[in-house]
Amino acid sequence: MAENKKITAVISVLNEEITVGDVVKTTLNCRMVDEVIVVNDGSTDNTAKILEPFLGNPKFSYIEFEENKGKSYAMAAGVDISTGEVIAFIDSDLQGFEKKHIEQLLKPLLSGEADMVIGHPTENKFDEKYNPLQMLAGERAVYKKDILPILEKIRTAKYGVESLINLYYKSHGKKVKYEFLWGIYHLTKLRKENLNTSIKNYIVEAHQISRTFVANYFLVFMAIRTMIKGIRF
Repeated sequence: MAENKKITAVISVLNEEITVGDVVKTTLNCRMVDEVIVVNDGSTDNTAKILEPFLGNPKFSYIEFEENKGKSYAMAAGVDISTGEVIAFIDSDLQGFEKKHIEQLLKPLLSGEADMVIGHPTENKFDEKYNPLQMLAGERAVYKKDILPILEKIRTAKYGVESLINLYYKSHGKKVKYEFLWGIYHLTKLRKENLNTSIKNYIVEAHQISRTFVANYFLVFMAIRTMIKGIRF
């Protein structure tokens, strides 16, 4: 238990047999993390088999859906059974993932430097300085009490979940800090799927993100108003 706060890591997984074992092992071995919840969101590959050896670990909890319900639904399911005051969301398709990256996520939150920490996988200087997708990174640490008011919205947000969380925090004037997680990267859709499937999934993802902004127009308005208030003329 770090800084007297119990910390739960929530890892959602769908067909990530190549990477999920290492991600879970690394998270379980991190002393700052007290509880690791893995939500298997209807995987049809060997993901379930790879996770079997962890079932006896007292820090490990497991949820398995027979059918895919979507990443955001899986995230909310993990939060539902979590016992920690702090939630660290970790993607299951990371390579090069180490305990130091988890610590990067957690320390600014626990020290009061931020209300949410977003960890962006960083392979080069472009990622560090110019990558426009930093705000959509799945690695993030939050206080459970801060996301409970929007947990039902999170459950149905699908690929728009990161955008929803960002809007909520911005609209409430909360402090967000970005941490650049050097040395880790995601397996891209093009690496995991054929070209046609990848393009289709990218289109679906973009549509669901756009729908999140439309469905939460009030949060968009509040976020813009909060930003304007923070500008000194």
